[in-house]
Amino acid sequence: MDKKAINQARVVYYGLFSALFAFVLEGERYKGVKETLEFLSKNPLDENSKKAIDNMLSIINAIGLKQLEREFDAIFYDLSSDPVPTTASFYEEERDDGKKRAIMVDYVLQSNFRRDTKKFTDLEDDIGFVLSFMQKLIEDELNGNDKAGFLEREVFRNVLNNFVDEFIENVYMHENSAFYQEVTLLLKVFIEFERVFLGFQKPKQVEKVKKEKKVNISDAEAARRLENKRKKSEEVVECVVEVGGDVEDEV
Repeated sequence: MDKKAINQARVVYYGLFSALFAFVLEGERYKGVKETLEFLSKNPLDENSKKAIDNMLSIINAIGLKQLEREFDAIFYDLSSDPVPTTASFYEEERDDGKKRAIMVDYVLQSNFRRDTKKFTDLEDDIGFVLSFMQKLIEDELNGNDKAGFLEREVFRNVLNNFVDEFIENVYMHENSAFYQEVTLLLKVFIEFERVFLGFQKPKQVEKVKKEKKVNISDAEAARRLENKRKKSEEVVECVVEVGGDVEDEV
């Protein structure tokens, strides 16, 4: 097994997913995504991922990137259609800024990276930040930092692995999800690959009390997202998946 080659491929996948789920400036949100998908289409993980990638490319070619931005906002921002929660804390405690954020903050402080609060206003346990952080840790590991490899496994084991399946299901089932259904199919295949590569199992699902209506995001989370959207429209945010881009010291 060529671990270096696998890690290089993992960097590309994490960069792709962070670009698709992180909140960035309109017009910059999907920069580099099409090119990355075209590259991955030639070297897919399996037939299911190949199909999802090709479907994503077909949708991009048919409707353009602007429509994808509208779908993204409808899934994660539109308060009239049960926006999908994006923080690990919410999936564990049904509230944001909980224990998982504290865990992620500790991992960030142990790493060579820091959250750039002017550019990345989302919480440390937000799916977009977690994916971006994983990408940076793998890059650091490729540069010879063994501690980054350790942190990468801890982030996956204690944070990402515990909520990503429910997140995937919520995005896939969302009424406004079309392109993002294909994204979640690809993410599902990749997460299964990660579990095999890193040696972790899919966590057992904890039985939750059924409610008549799907749990919505908190008022605080709704306000935070709206404020993020306002800020992002005023800032130039670099997308972490720029093909051939430089590695930054801030996530």
